[in-house]
Amino acid sequence: MESHSLNDSRQEICWFCKKGRHSECMKRIPINVKTDGTHDCSFDTEMIPCTCTH
Repeated sequence: MESHSLNDSRQEICWFCKKGRHSECMKRIPINVKTDGTHDCSFDTEMIPCTCTH
């Protein structure tokens, strides 16, 4: 069974490249980052580049 925890959210290769579908590469991967807001469940979406070398 695969883990989809937030600890894995910093992976720098997009889902398509992981599946070998490099022609559909997302180029930039959206990730959720916990913020220092007033609520423990506050998140911002950050975009990181896909680093696959396909």
